[in-house]
Amino acid sequence: MSSNGNEKTKLHLVGGFLGSGKTTAIIEAARLLMNDGQKVGVVTNDQGKYLVDTAFVRLADLPAVEVTGGCFCCNYNDLNQQLIDLIEEIHPDMVFAESVGSCADIVATVVKPLLTIGDDRIQPSSYSVFVDSRLLLRRVEGQALPFSEDVVYIFDNQMEEAGLLVVNKVDLLSNAQQDQLAAWADGREPGGAWRFQNSLSEESVTGWLATLQGGEVPLPGDALEIDYQRYGRGEARMAWLDETLSFSVKAGQGRQVVIEVIDALLAILAEEGVGIGHLKFVLEGGGKSAKVSFTGLEEIGWREGIPELPGKGIQMLVNMRAETEAGLLQQFLHRVLQSTQDQIPFGFEETNVDFFHPAEPKPTYRML
Repeated sequence: MSSNGNEKTKLHLVGGFLGSGKTTAIIEAARLLMNDGQKVGVVTNDQGKYLVDTAFVRLADLPAVEVTGGCFCCNYNDLNQQLIDLIEEIHPDMVFAESVGSCADIVATVVKPLLTIGDDRIQPSSYSVFVDSRLLLRRVEGQALPFSEDVVYIFDNQMEEAGLLVVNKVDLLSNAQQDQLAAWADGREPGGAWRFQNSLSEESVTGWLATLQGGEVPLPGDALEIDYQRYGRGEARMAWLDETLSFSVKAGQGRQVVIEVIDALLAILAEEGVGIGHLKFVLEGGGKSAKVSFTGLEEIGWREGIPELPGKGIQMLVNMRAETEAGLLQQFLHRVLQSTQDQIPFGFEETNVDFFHPAEPKPTYRML
């Protein structure tokens, strides 16, 4: 049962590159904790304002607040206030705070300020960094990632400052590939704790939670030596597109329309050679809902995760993060919608449209 009377709320920070599976792990961990009688809150974070992750967390009936319009580091005061609001409203035993996937340098700009000037009711307790095992395997083998070197610079630095490196989606690798990554992780510099994980597995997430709650992995204390000009160039190369699509379809055709739109969008991004950081959708229609997400690597079986979506109205919240020009992302989406309409008659309305490149990172605080 919850014991958070006069005790501090434990804060577990979660970082890692776009599409590494952070949100999935947090939702499963929170579900397990709530089943055990604990109160849990979640803070999501993004450069944009209309977040699939927040919608998905709330669909799981979790108390969620947002820090939008930039990283935690550049919006530290907002993060601190959101944490205070959560504590005062729901008195959680534990809070997960998930930083945007293009953010690095969390120790100097978030962990140390929280420890030094943060609210004394909050106890920063861990910093986990998630990495997609397939991208990591490519990096370890010296293969090219689907991003420019400045973006890969962010990817590398995120892993370097991890308190706990969570090598996620490991179920998608062979035993030999897992052995290869284990050997790399055991010998990496500067070293540090790591674990394999499949965040779709309750048993695997239970192991992550046990590590966090057991205090086995202390908060990292060393700040990164990071080149902010290069870091900023990496963020600026990524484009963001957020919008809500409201579809009007013939009864019984909702699922087909959604699949055709997603298929066509994936095809045009591949054709144009766009490196996908993360492409995410939350779908709602006829009392049914689902989340679908893609990275720059092939995702198998995603169609099976889309329910029938009965009725004539469907809402699709779209978040695209990719290495290209921001205006092109919206052009690609418009081309897809028009070409799909030629195959299946449907109507659509766009709202909450926002596309941009992240601004240069300027931390509120940086404590070395």
